[in-house]
Amino acid sequence: MKKMMLSLLILLLSMGLYLASFVEIPVVDRQSDAYFAGTLKSATLAYATTRGVNAVVSVLKESEVQVSPAGVGLTIAAGQILDPIDDMTERLSSVIVMAIVSLGIQKIGFELGAAFSFKLVAALILLFIPALWLNLRAPNPMLRLAVRFCYFLLVLRFLLPASSLVNDYLYENLFKAKIEDSVKSLSVISSDYKEMSTMEPEGERGFFSSLTGAVGTRIEKTKQAFSRVLENAEGVITSLLSLTTLYVALFIIQVLFIPLGMLWLLTNLARSPTIDLLTDRVLALFGSPDLGERL
Repeated sequence: MKKMMLSLLILLLSMGLYLASFVEIPVVDRQSDAYFAGTLKSATLAYATTRGVNAVVSVLKESEVQVSPAGVGLTIAAGQILDPIDDMTERLSSVIVMAIVSLGIQKIGFELGAAFSFKLVAALILLFIPALWLNLRAPNPMLRLAVRFCYFLLVLRFLLPASSLVNDYLYENLFKAKIEDSVKSLSVISSDYKEMSTMEPEGERGFFSSLTGAVGTRIEKTKQAFSRVLENAEGVITSLLSLTTLYVALFIIQVLFIPLGMLWLLTNLARSPTIDLLTDRVLALFGSPDLGERL
């Protein structure tokens, strides 16, 4: 009778955990989803803006600009002036891509944990029913491993969204405002990309296009874009440096500090005497004489 009741209890617990896998943890899961959505959107916008600046600079580097210092005409290659900005945008783009990939991996891990942690625990719990009826000591090592793995999965289910909340707090308070300010500063330059991308290369224009002044319009727009870059050069460089620093710091936190902190916590939890005690108490229910005497 006792085995029947315990088997029924295990079955109900397994069903409850399976159904719980379809339910969000109040506040925590929703906040984690909002964090991933907002951060990925912000990083994507920063990447698009950076690539826009890079595209404008690339177009300007292929041009020659006429300047008149002290009334004397002088033609200079724009690339000589814009090379530093071009290099910085390339490096920043790579950093942002790494940050986006890191966020994507975290999001996938969070979704997998939310979807399968309780399901796996529910499946493992069912293994205790045949062990209960067989009442053999031999399966105890396997049962011990199963119990500890259940603890690990349950902790992981709550630890992953908790780490997302920590990331969200750090992002909102340390990174978000600065990233948005830097992206706003760069958008002054990147906004020229859409207009310049619609202009046909000079080599593709015919004779009649030249007569209508289309080439002159292209030259004028290029000069305006170049002037805008020069006027905002200091702000652009500062914003690029700021974004690079912010996303490198964000990447380090996401890839090193938070995961290492989780690993440290899980390792200490696995070695905790409390986990051993709880495991022994669970195994004592399955007819292990040595554990029964000890408990």
